[in-house]
Amino acid sequence: MEEESSNYLGFGLFFFLIVLIILLGSIFIFFNVRSKNTVASYEGTEQISDQLKKDKEKDYIYFKEDEIISEALNILYKVPVINLKSEEANAINNELKTYTSGVKNTLQKGDLQQCYETSDIYKTNYLDYAVYSYQEYVTLLIRESEYNCEVGFSSTSKVKSYTFNVLSGKVLSFQDLLQKYDTTLTKVVEQIRIKLNEDQTIIEEIPNIKIEETINQLKAQETYVLYIDEFGDLLLNYVVKTNSVDYNDTIIIK
Repeated sequence: MEEESSNYLGFGLFFFLIVLIILLGSIFIFFNVRSKNTVASYEGTEQISDQLKKDKEKDYIYFKEDEIISEALNILYKVPVINLKSEEANAINNELKTYTSGVKNTLQKGDLQQCYETSDIYKTNYLDYAVYSYQEYVTLLIRESEYNCEVGFSSTSKVKSYTFNVLSGKVLSFQDLLQKYDTTLTKVVEQIRIKLNEDQTIIEEIPNIKIEETINQLKAQETYVLYIDEFGDLLLNYVVKTNSVDYNDTIIIK
């Protein structure tokens, strides 16, 4: 009887070992195949992306025609270029060239007697750039500000952004971004209102932030933009109107 029980036990262990080997083998094959498919998909995406580049040696967004206009203030003009073969990219490249040229024309040397010690120019608008890449999306963010040698640097007064899908060469509109992140303008405005109330300060018993004016300004395309950052979050960059100095702020749209 004991010998028969031992045989059953041995057979059970053997059967369990066979099942375990088959199970482990199946898991290994599944993840190996999945890994290969993932790599193939990623490599295919890269190949498609490269095919849309005008210049294979450059990034999707790069800059050219750097021109230093103030060594003392470290201000320069440069033209951003969308490195994609699409009609939308071509149109926006022309737009960026015209826009940058217009900003450059704001330069004034003028009479520097009042501020020659701190500046080599009297007045100009200038641009700050940021480039974000996330998966198949690449974004160019532009902030326009002003410098005056008598008052110094101002806060951002205008913002622009362009988010491209590098697989299609198409730019995502404001509505495209809202739809992609399953949100609405109403929800965005409400989120801004909450943030403005949280940041509100009182100066001499008067609220400093002009909440309603800031929100109403959202109707003007020059004061706010939506874009995708390097973490895949949807961000809103906007100008806050105040009784003192307007300023630029950014929030994550959720």
